[in-house]
Amino acid sequence: MTKRRGLVRGAESPWTWANLATGIRVVVCTIMFGYAFHVHSEKWNYLGLGTYWALDIVDGYLARKLDQETRLGAQMDILADRLLVCLFYLNYLVLYPQMLVPVFLFLFQFMGIDHHLSNQYLRWPIQSPNYFYLVDRVVYAWNWSTFGKLLNSAVVTVVLVGTHSVWLGTTCAIAIIAIKLWSFARLARIPPPESGWSTRLPAD
Repeated sequence: MTKRRGLVRGAESPWTWANLATGIRVVVCTIMFGYAFHVHSEKWNYLGLGTYWALDIVDGYLARKLDQETRLGAQMDILADRLLVCLFYLNYLVLYPQMLVPVFLFLFQFMGIDHHLSNQYLRWPIQSPNYFYLVDRVVYAWNWSTFGKLLNSAVVTVVLVGTHSVWLGTTCAIAIIAIKLWSFARLARIPPPESGWSTRLPAD
């Protein structure tokens, strides 16, 4: 059984501090977004978004620091991201209904295409999309590297929320969709790992 970082290492426990942090993130942020919706508060909606980002960093840090990275934890993180980002943008649309088209396009790719892409790591014995560079460095760079994550979430949010521009938001969302479709096509050409794949990886 390999000890290489990022590869599945046998049985994984669901009872980890990282998974607990993810669960707390979902509960706390759902309450905050729910309150924002109830009182139509833009301030609380942004506070929920900030809390979501902060706790997302915390659960990732705990997983790495405590060596608690698991495939279940990655699945929980992916689903938590979709739920909480969707709640934020639903509240955002209540306040800025003119942004329906760019928000719809962004959520279409984030909750559909990107969700599918993010789950493709399950085809290989790796722990999460954060280690997809072990499979394909190009797809990893555009989707799950630090640059890729900023491009796919923070940049889009800054454009949509910071400018309130339908045209800029739509253009940005379409560009991200194009990247995701290209990534999807590239991944479709990558065969699943054959026997002994992990043993032929270069050393860390």
